[in-house]
Amino acid sequence: MKFKISKSFCRIFPSILIFIFFFYGFNLTDKNRPLKNFENFGEFSDGDLPDWALMDPDVDGYEGVRTKEFYKYISTLDFTPDRTEVIVAVIDSGFDIEHPDLKDRIWINEAEANGTSGVDDDNNGYVDDFNGWNFLGNANYISLEVAREYYKLKKLKTPASDPYFAKVKSVFEQKKDETLTTRQGINETLNEFLNAEKILKEKNITADPKKLMEISNELEGKYQDAASMIMGIYMLFGVDKKDLIELDEEYKIKAEHLFDSTNVSILIGDDPNTLLEKNYGNNDVTEKKEIHGTHVAGIIGSKKTGQADLLKIMCLKAVPAEGDERDKDIGNAIRYAVDNGASIINMSAGKYFSPDPEFVVDAIKYAEEKGVLFVVSAGNEGDDITNIVNYPRKYITENGIKKYFTNMIVVGANSWMKQWKEEKDPENKNLKYDLSAPFSNYSKEVIDIFAPGVQINSTIPGGNYKKVDGTSMAAPVVSGVAAVIKSFYPNLNASQLKEAIVSSARKYDGLKVKIKDKSGKIPFSELSKSGGVVDLINAYRKAGEISGLNN
Repeated sequence: MKFKISKSFCRIFPSILIFIFFFYGFNLTDKNRPLKNFENFGEFSDGDLPDWALMDPDVDGYEGVRTKEFYKYISTLDFTPDRTEVIVAVIDSGFDIEHPDLKDRIWINEAEANGTSGVDDDNNGYVDDFNGWNFLGNANYISLEVAREYYKLKKLKTPASDPYFAKVKSVFEQKKDETLTTRQGINETLNEFLNAEKILKEKNITADPKKLMEISNELEGKYQDAASMIMGIYMLFGVDKKDLIELDEEYKIKAEHLFDSTNVSILIGDDPNTLLEKNYGNNDVTEKKEIHGTHVAGIIGSKKTGQADLLKIMCLKAVPAEGDERDKDIGNAIRYAVDNGASIINMSAGKYFSPDPEFVVDAIKYAEEKGVLFVVSAGNEGDDITNIVNYPRKYITENGIKKYFTNMIVVGANSWMKQWKEEKDPENKNLKYDLSAPFSNYSKEVIDIFAPGVQINSTIPGGNYKKVDGTSMAAPVVSGVAAVIKSFYPNLNASQLKEAIVSSARKYDGLKVKIKDKSGKIPFSELSKSGGVVDLINAYRKAGEISGLNN
């Protein structure tokens, strides 16, 4: 359905361009979170795109990990190992532990749950840690790491000529300007939408952009202009009034907290001079508003949309709803997971400044020594990160040589299509990109494997579900696959689990895909070490081979 572009829409188009340029650009260079711009393209209606991450490309036509076919496959086998329950720790932003699809799969610390209130019944250093621990205390929003570095260096009177300070200052000012300008663009766009809606209400005309497309040519004058405004915003961004209100509130919070100079330890209540510290924060791991942690946990092990079925999810709240996670909290969360029985740790977060990277590295090495697998998202900038360090760091350096952790799997995101076709993606959710998601980082040296990460359906607070994009969604797919394999082969250590998953990746010989900032397509096999997508059936078979070699 065609509609007219009114003069009023053209008049405010420059301010809307602020929204486009900064909002989309900023989010594509933001941290390893679900991309808000992709989230708000609008929802698929039921049946348009199924829970494809669980599906089989040969059977269903979607490039999933063959989870559903896996359970059919093992039912045909003459013998399968007895299974054991696996604990998967999720380091994230908080969880709806009462979600109907998750509540029976949340880890319970029985010693504390059946112990005395206010007493460290299991002597692990944390009091009443019933389901995990909240390392953020009551601080849901904290500043970006670059802001913390900027204020710290300023306080130390670091000379402006210092190269590191110059870099920090430049990034700080850029991020702040982008955030404030984006907020302005969103606010102006929302106001234009509300003004147009007010005009349409004069004649009881709908403000639903989809319905307006059917009747816009019947309207005249200011009513046609108002309809054109609303439809133009929807056509450009795929957002409606509800989405714009949510974005306006989100960027209000960003502007208020991301560049705040307050010492975060004051907000959390920890000792700023001690990195290895226990029992700061509190035992409340719940989050009823921010969706990230609940969505990630659901991808791993929810009843309806999860990869794994025989597991418990240990809830570790250490990633703020806005702002960057602290190295201290991540390092302590990893150690908590290892010490309290987790076999797998998922961390769908990351950043590009780190004042105490070695503290996190030491924690990852501790997990490595204890045989615990650490799965982390690759990042959402669409960049080759071979020579870009993002944190947590993916390697140690010995005698000038990088050595990657044997217990870490770094995960990029793929879509449901080998190559983009309109009939496969009628709403252009994947921006005409192919198997590699448009936002996914890549590297033949750093990233191990790809996994489904576009429009992934999973749990969100309030007993609801939502489709979300990001390498944050791809990492828990791999963690869920690892949990399935570990349940069948509990004696496999972290490096063996990694080998089973990465070495058995599903390959795409000869496939070339579109990549951000590249004029031509490049081989998908060059985007990661494995050159492929995680495949549960392949990984199970490989794990059996590895286990057989050990027996």
